[in-house]
Amino acid sequence: MTASAARAPGGAYEGGGRQVSVALRGYSSVLVTSDDIIAAAHTAIGIALAESAHRLVMIADLGEETPPIQSLIRGDDAHGIYDTFEFGTSFVRIAREVEGAKNIYVMPSGTESPVTEEIIGSPRWRTFASEFSNADELLLLVASATAPGIDRLAAQLDGTVLVGLQKLDAAPQAVILARVPHPAVRPAPKIHIAPQPQAWTINRMAIAAAGLLALGIAGGALMGSRSDSDDSAEAGAADSPTTDSIGPRDLTLLPANPADSSSATPFSVEILASNTAEGANFEIQRHGSAMPAATISLVPIGDTEATWYKVYAGAYSDSSQAERLLATLRRRRIVPDSAGFVVRAPLALLVDTVPAQAGMTRRIRDKLAELAGRQVHAYALIQQDGSARVYAGAFDRPQHSSLAATALRVAGLTPVLAYRTGRLP
Repeated sequence: MTASAARAPGGAYEGGGRQVSVALRGYSSVLVTSDDIIAAAHTAIGIALAESAHRLVMIADLGEETPPIQSLIRGDDAHGIYDTFEFGTSFVRIAREVEGAKNIYVMPSGTESPVTEEIIGSPRWRTFASEFSNADELLLLVASATAPGIDRLAAQLDGTVLVGLQKLDAAPQAVILARVPHPAVRPAPKIHIAPQPQAWTINRMAIAAAGLLALGIAGGALMGSRSDSDDSAEAGAADSPTTDSIGPRDLTLLPANPADSSSATPFSVEILASNTAEGANFEIQRHGSAMPAATISLVPIGDTEATWYKVYAGAYSDSSQAERLLATLRRRRIVPDSAGFVVRAPLALLVDTVPAQAGMTRRIRDKLAELAGRQVHAYALIQQDGSARVYAGAFDRPQHSSLAATALRVAGLTPVLAYRTGRLP
């Protein structure tokens, strides 16, 4: 059995694509690549399904009629990317709208293979990518990690999503925006009847988010579903492998602003680590007004299905400032002497911005009140240009942000993982 055949069906990769799509907000041209181009195609489709709710998405097939992408195309017109480069056909003319999927378009590979260095490494991609940036749309280019010219292609785009890879050997300087792992595969029992299609199980993200929803805090359940083609293919295979779903602990969402890591505002005070959402929410209700930048972070506990609901306060560039806040909270009996400590949590989920303008204090207060009305505990940090970035949560590492990001998306927000910068108002 080949490596591709042993891997999960497309639904798992599409689910992974949906989950990492939050890391692509603010970007307009992205390479989706893998050692298995089928997996990359399914991941791109998942990203497109999630992002098409916000903007137009174009999927470009830089393989050879990659089946998942080809299945989206209706009609018998075979012209595509190859023909654009060979005969000068415009990109717009080869784009095909995906039936039943608003805002999703496909550029097929063409009458011959576009997997050549001249096409994949062409400088024309930079110009095409800039058109998507100007229109606030998203271009997803699907290619094999070993495709000729992929290093030049990656250099012309905003960033790369790696599927099943930790690095892109052919383009070590590529900006990596997110990674989607190959799902774990365990052998299925030997049976003599076709198995029924298996639905995804609700993972830890669903459990945590559903708990928040019950409290009136942003939350909900995340459940993926496989495509009809995957189900029918699986139903016809007597000994097909059984796969694990991709859970949030398997995904690595990368910060959207890595250049700000050295100027981040990393220090906070951990007030409470509760194993229930009720405990964290009650602490915010009691003392939130006395704690600057009070927020709640959902953090997974190791590899278990459990979750910490951590209450943080403060956001400082210097640990001594956080120490002074902790001393003040202890002196006011808000934090017991035996509790609370300074933590380094440079990452947060960016949920909004307030442009620099007159009346900033009132505008920030109104924005935070609006989010509080949606049960989102957010805080604002003033930037050097006078604007304010509005964050939720605080995290010491990217993988700890997945639960909170999903809860915020269920609440109708579009969070972006970022190094938090700025100062308290």
